[in-house]
Amino acid sequence: MTPQYINTLMENVTKTTTALRPSPDTPQWFALKVSRKETLATSILEKAGLRTYCPMAATDTTIQGKKVIVERPLIPNTIFAYAPFRHLNSIKNANPFITYCYKKVEGKYKILQVPAREMELFIDSSTKMKNDITYFHPEEVELKQGDRVKIVGGLFDGYEGTLLKAKGRAKRMFLINFEMLGALGTHIEPQYIRVIK
Repeated sequence: MTPQYINTLMENVTKTTTALRPSPDTPQWFALKVSRKETLATSILEKAGLRTYCPMAATDTTIQGKKVIVERPLIPNTIFAYAPFRHLNSIKNANPFITYCYKKVEGKYKILQVPAREMELFIDSSTKMKNDITYFHPEEVELKQGDRVKIVGGLFDGYEGTLLKAKGRAKRMFLINFEMLGALGTHIEPQYIRVIK
């Protein structure tokens, strides 16, 4: 199921809505909705020479009575592309199932662009968490109630985030919060965790 946060944060606007346009020729990361066609959209964009990212997560499922692990998009219907707006827009116009994601800024809708630093951290984090990853929208976590921690050693050495218990979940998780993209959570062995005071 698509998280409510994605539906809210990345809301598509109607043709009558005035959207704030990004710079036409500067490459940037954009969030795109792709109508359950993540693989096709990725293929189209990459054939056009663009860098793309579709975070994947290992998921248990049952096929013909047997439990198997398959990879599915972490954020359904959503992929990310790095490109100049002008180039991406021409590809989007030729493929109507690809649309921009939007956010509301000061009463106007703006095409969702993710800062490069945040996107690179999101890619690195989701890749490392792949086999034990949970995507959270802001309503699921209360960051102010968690401990600010730093990871020392292991796969996430040097990372900082929040250690907290999310609503409806038994175990405490290490969360990396993103300004634009919600939060990613994973379990980390206690010996790697240091509380930041």
